[in-house]
Parts: sequence; structure tokens; C-alpha cells
Amino acid sequence: MPLEQCPNCSRRLGPPLKSSGRQVCAKCGWSDKPRQASASQTPATKPAANLSPQDIQKILEQASAQALNNMKPKGKQDPNLPPE
Repeated sequence: MPLEQCPNCSRRLGPPLKSSGRQVCAKCGWSDKPRQASASQTPATKPAANLSPQDIQKILEQASAQALNNMKPKGKQDPNLPPE
């Protein structure tokens, strides 16, 4: 049964969220159930602890090149760079 008021700040609570069934207070952030991690927050396939400094440097250089390329107008972007 959903609560009417937040037990933390006494603000009126809305209906439970459709996706998770949780009730969350818009004012103070109180929730009746702990938040569960979503599938989109899974760790990378290769943890950073296993990457060499050279691998990290290469990844950063690629990301920088892609970011700079994305700032250019569509017609002037380098087609050889993979999109992010």
C-alpha cells in the first residue's frame, strides 16, 4: 500500500514509479526501497586496472580525436574516424 506522506519531510508523495514500484519524495529524495543498479551501468569488459598506460593513452587519444571531429560541421567531418 503506497504511503500518503514522506516519513522524512512530510511532503505529499506521488504514486509509485511504474518501472520499479518505488515511491520517491521529490523534495528530499527519500525512497521506500533501495535503488537497484540498471543494466546500463555494467562495468567495462576490460577493467581499467588491467590496462597498461599505453592502452589508456591510446584510448584517450581516440576519444579526443572523435570529440574534435564531432565538433566540426557534418560536411567537414573525417569519415575515417569511427563515431562514438
